[in-house]
Amino acid sequence: MKKSLKKTLFAGVAALSFVAVAGVSSTNASAKSYAKVTSNKALTSDATTRNVTFNGTNALYTKAGTLKGAKTVATKTTTKALANAQTGKANLRAYRVATTNRGSVYYKVVSFDKQYRGWIYGGKSASAFAGGVASYATTKDATAPASTNTYKLSSTSTTANTTLFKAPAWTQYKVGRAVVDGKTLTSTDAYKDAVLTFNKAVTTSREGDTWYQVASVNGSTTNGLVGAWVKASDVNQTNAFNDQSQVKVVVKDTDGNTIKEFNYTAPSAKGKDSDVTPDFYTTSGTTDFSKTFSDYLGQQVSGTGYTVSGKDSVNQLNTNGKVLTGSTLTLVAKKGDTVSMKVKPYIASTDGVLAATPLVLKAANDVATVKATDARTVVTATSNMVTPFSGVSGTAYTGADVVAALKANKLDTLTSIDYAKKTTTDSTTGAKTTTYVDADAAAADTTNAADYAKDAYGNIQYFHTVYTLSNGVAGTFDTGKSAAALYTGKEVSGKANATGTVADSNLFG
Repeated sequence: MKKSLKKTLFAGVAALSFVAVAGVSSTNASAKSYAKVTSNKALTSDATTRNVTFNGTNALYTKAGTLKGAKTVATKTTTKALANAQTGKANLRAYRVATTNRGSVYYKVVSFDKQYRGWIYGGKSASAFAGGVASYATTKDATAPASTNTYKLSSTSTTANTTLFKAPAWTQYKVGRAVVDGKTLTSTDAYKDAVLTFNKAVTTSREGDTWYQVASVNGSTTNGLVGAWVKASDVNQTNAFNDQSQVKVVVKDTDGNTIKEFNYTAPSAKGKDSDVTPDFYTTSGTTDFSKTFSDYLGQQVSGTGYTVSGKDSVNQLNTNGKVLTGSTLTLVAKKGDTVSMKVKPYIASTDGVLAATPLVLKAANDVATVKATDARTVVTATSNMVTPFSGVSGTAYTGADVVAALKANKLDTLTSIDYAKKTTTDSTTGAKTTTYVDADAAAADTTNAADYAKDAYGNIQYFHTVYTLSNGVAGTFDTGKSAAALYTGKEVSGKANATGTVADSNLFG
């Protein structure tokens, strides 16, 4: 009986021990261990280098997936679908990075359409995207149209802009429609007749659409639309070669380099291979270009610094030569001579467009040139242009070229003569008129001393205007013409005591 009791007690203790151990094990199993964030900071590298895509191996969470309370934003199935999406809306931008105490890296990302935002596992190193995300190029380089090709928009709207963008649509986060003169373009009607050229092309990685970047608008490279992007399918080429009515004209320099290419429509064309020689030459190609073709040719090479003459033997046709539609006519151009130009300074208008009021350059003591209505037009130049503004005749120059030349000659700041303000009252109407008087003349005008503006001490108040170079005006180097520069003026109290002379009124030179 004692032996039986001992066995029973042993079995009971064993059973209790098992229950106790089982209880402890159960408690430990339910106490899940969570990770903790040790670092969380914004990504500061160039935004375009932080374009990424899902790879479908990890889900997207409201916080790092191993943190307590993390909830699923997008499952692995969803992220895989987004990775294979054929729309740029699924592109992602990474903007924060966090590291946990377990050494795991998580990136916070947002889809370009803002439909998905959250944290995704990014591997074990913050130096490169890994894990559930990978770096992604939203576009691939493509071949741009020839610079001689011209295009127009296929359609335009007075109430919407679904065509012109600051970057190809959905290729950069929060970069949308084109911005012109500081305003987002909400209508394309202003460009319904615009002739466009392009200098860059890309293909979107998801849709496979080709986009062109605007290089010029109606021949201008300074138009506010330059730099905008348009889908290739939204433009039509206006100068595509038509072998039924056109001749391709290629202009080369004496070294064989192509200067210009264009398609010329022959008025007398009657289908492919028709003889249109009279549209190009006056007498079967032995005399000169026809006036119509010569004028058009001149427009095409304008700004290149080259001229093309039909009288040059190299540009004459052979005795029995003909120009046929569908063919190519190759001409040789000669480089123009170097010319120097003077620069005429103007007062800049509020919108930066060339104003009609020139700055009159005279010596400070040249009292006779002071205008009674506007002292701002009387300026003393500190020096003439030591380094001339020069270029090949016929070559185009930019406003920046003009600015650089003036700065090189230390003419980016001009100072007016010292002047006083004289106010007179009409004895009949009582109307007051303010005129500007040279400082020396004002000091000598003791008879009308009471009419001058006074300083705090009762003395005549003198002023001068400081003009700062604003920008230059683009043009073409041409003998006998002047370039133009714009200056903005600021009136300053006190005398400047400016001295100096200018040889030519209204011109630096």
